Amino acid sequence: MSRLFLFFAVLLAVSDIVVAQQCQEDDTKECGFSNEGVCKKGIQTCIGGEWSPCFGSVLPNDEICDDGIDNDCDGAVDEGCACELGDERICVPGDYEYDEVGVCNYGVELCTFGGDWSGDCLNATVPGAELCGPQGFGNQLDDDCDGAVDEDCVELPGGVSLECTNRIKDAGEEGVDCGGPCEACNDCANGILELDEEKTNVDIGEGLNSDCGGLNCPDCPTCYDRVQNQAEESVDCGGPCVELCVDPMAADDDKDGLTLALEIKKGTDPNLADTDFDGVIDSQDSLPLCPNAVCDASKGETEKNCPKDCREAAFGGLVIVFIFVILFVAVGLYFYFRFKSFTSGGSAKPAVSGKKKGRTKPKYEESALRGPAYARKASRRWAKRKDVESEAEKKLRRSIEKIKRK
Repeated sequence: MSRLFLFFAVLLAVSDIVVAQQCQEDDTKECGFSNEGVCKKGIQTCIGGEWSPCFGSVLPNDEICDDGIDNDCDGAVDEGCACELGDERICVPGDYEYDEVGVCNYGVELCTFGGDWSGDCLNATVPGAELCGPQGFGNQLDDDCDGAVDEDCVELPGGVSLECTNRIKDAGEEGVDCGGPCEACNDCANGILELDEEKTNVDIGEGLNSDCGGLNCPDCPTCYDRVQNQAEESVDCGGPCVELCVDPMAADDDKDGLTLALEIKKGTDPNLADTDFDGVIDSQDSLPLCPNAVCDASKGETEKNCPKDCREAAFGGLVIVFIFVILFVAVGLYFYFRFKSFTSGGSAKPAVSGKKKGRTKPKYEESALRGPAYARKASRRWAKRKDVESEAEKKLRRSIEKIKRK
């Protein structure tokens, strides 16, 4: 029974090798690294019993500091950066040295996307000249941040302030107390953060450089301003912007007129314009997988329109059936002859006559003593069983024949 079990186990293993496929046609499964962070898993499709390459997956990249994104797909955001996006610290712009006296205020420096401090000191008010106004009365402010108010100015009568010196945009000024009827304002192109700008000397598109941000200057470049103004690969995509410029599923690398998404759906090779090498590109081929040694019934292939694939597949099925029949007949014949051998008595030992203890002479040996007639009958019986007699039986038969001849 153990040999029989081993035989059928081997038979099943061989049959699996012959008929098994690695996957079922048109099955799909996920592939790639993970769906963590910027990473995305792709798709594999079963084509001809084998899995296709992994399409559409996004793999990990180096971590980019302070962009708020898990670039290396490890579940952590902006790890290992000098500072984190949104951090800020007190600063003094340029070469100024002053205390927060009078109108002066310290600025704020922000952490940038690169994980470093920006170097721009925002919203700082630096010391300036003491402003006495066009009438010379002063503005009741310490403009030069020296601790004295309106020094060298004419005192205002009755403490009445002038509109251009009240730190309020209330007299048609272009900025706060500057421009229009007041003294000229500083502008957004002088590289100084003096009008609540966020940054200085920034390319804001269309060939213009400007201080930007705040209420008085142009908005700073973003990934949403419809302008290619910060090293994007295209308008608002690629480079420092997260948005991809090209959808990988819309790519057509082999220039056959089929996008990657359609190639996966049809099961064709996205790197070959003519997957089945029949001289017709895949987008114009009604059966782009004929021939490919697989009868793709789901793609409309039949023995009539794709005989090379489907006839060979049918022939292969007949060959497998034929192999199974041959193996079945061989197993049947093996057990038939084994059974016949066991029932023919070929392994039977000579019988021992008599019940007397210690008597070991075979009946065949006694036949010589019972007379010539009995010996002849015994000789004929043994002649019929020549093919199954043992060595002891052969010796006995020869002894009987020798006695007969005498």
